[in-house]
Amino acid sequence: MKYKLETDVSEFIIRQEPLGLWDLWVDSMPTRTFLTPEDAAKAVHEQDSGYIIWDQLKEHDAPPDLSGWEKLDKD
Repeated sequence: MKYKLETDVSEFIIRQEPLGLWDLWVDSMPTRTFLTPEDAAKAVHEQDSGYIIWDQLKEHDAPPDLSGWEKLDKD
């Protein structure tokens, strides 16, 4: 399972690793790993994604949770 968020700046993907952790990808590049997909979505909203261009924006439209992310069942 994975989640996708399209923004004006980048495409974010949250996808589960085989061991159960969740990786955050930005434009097909991995950035950080989280315990839950909710933690990853929160990091994007709080601009703690590991992607400096996003993290330094003055404004963005990322939701504070997974509610605005598209849930994808298949890879």
